[in-house]
Amino acid sequence: MRGNEVPAGGLADRAAFGARQFFDWLARNMTFWTVVPIVGLVGFVYLYAYTDSLYQSSAIVDLQNSSSSSSSLGSLVGSSLFGSTGSTTQSGAVVAYIQSPDILKILDKKFHLRKLYASAKHSPFWRLDEDASDEDFLTFFQQMVTVAQDSTTLLITINVLDYDAGEAREICKAVITASQKFVNAMSAVMSNATLKYAKDQLTVATKAVETAQPYERSVAEMELTAAQQALVSAQGLANQQQSFLVTVDIPNMPTDTTDPDRLVDEAMILLATSLLYMIAHLLLANVRDHRRA
Repeated sequence: MRGNEVPAGGLADRAAFGARQFFDWLARNMTFWTVVPIVGLVGFVYLYAYTDSLYQSSAIVDLQNSSSSSSSLGSLVGSSLFGSTGSTTQSGAVVAYIQSPDILKILDKKFHLRKLYASAKHSPFWRLDEDASDEDFLTFFQQMVTVAQDSTTLLITINVLDYDAGEAREICKAVITASQKFVNAMSAVMSNATLKYAKDQLTVATKAVETAQPYERSVAEMELTAAQQALVSAQGLANQQQSFLVTVDIPNMPTDTTDPDRLVDEAMILLATSLLYMIAHLLLANVRDHRRA
């Protein structure tokens, strides 16, 4: 049977023959100097015609508390105190909040983010579906607003991507404002919890003094004094627990797009295509060797 004759056997034989013909066609026509330039051209068209230019506004914030704010603020330049005073747990809560559904609701109400991300004027290959679920909306938002925390200083870096430079900065400012309110509310809850027990104990001790018999009064008064001292201590602790978010580096006004980096992306496309071609070429050569054997 000649190389281009279709075998008269069964379906399996015909399928094998078709596969051999396909691999032969690939080997003859898909050379390195045809595959890589074509893919590179497609990538170039996509990057420059269909991808959106995004601006990034960044800011750095730090969680401080009342007991350390004065010393830390005074040592801002050349000091490692900044960022080391906030509770790791509280800082983690702030990081989680910045990418939570709660802050997304606030920002969406102010900037109409769902409508913005789903706009038809943006890339059809990377935009939010108009009927996207809340979960998909949150996932898209978490790609546009990212947050990272330094494990040593606990400084929190906020990065906001947007299609407009000014709006990127305004969203970044709004993220900080919402986070400051979150920290204030968190501090109030902690302070109230700290004071509640001491106040309850003082109330009990006061009633005990008022209702105590003469022989019990001295003990009740001692307990009242102890409860009063405990309340003073609790008030001091509550004051120390007052935390607030300090802006170390204010949101900047981006002057140039940061994403995508088209030249770098195009280079990566060409490199990846070259590597894949080499792998495919080796596989095809291996298939041909098996056929000859």
